[in-house]
Amino acid sequence: MAFLPRALPLLLLAVVCIQLSGVLADGRDRCWCLKSLKKRVPREEIEEFSIFPRRSKCDTVEIILTLKPVNKSTEVVQRCLSPETKQGINLQTCWNNKDAPDGQLGLLETLETL
Repeated sequence: MAFLPRALPLLLLAVVCIQLSGVLADGRDRCWCLKSLKKRVPREEIEEFSIFPRRSKCDTVEIILTLKPVNKSTEVVQRCLSPETKQGINLQTCWNNKDAPDGQLGLLETLETL
């Protein structure tokens, strides 16, 4: 019986840790873009972009642009672009064709249409 009082706090701690790990894991599926730009971002200002498909806790495609530094700044600036804009549609086409075989619209050709 002396074992039970010592094991109960350890069991409780394990349950709390498991619950917390589930909360942290679920947080990554939420939408990152609360607001999205509706206007075009000049291609010269875009350093790179990422596209995140719909997920279990985010029912929209998200396009995150990483902008080039301004005035020798080291600050990384990221903006969300609406996937419904013409530029957003072009970026999604580019993203989907990045592994396309020869003869199909490739990454460089699509970027030139931005």
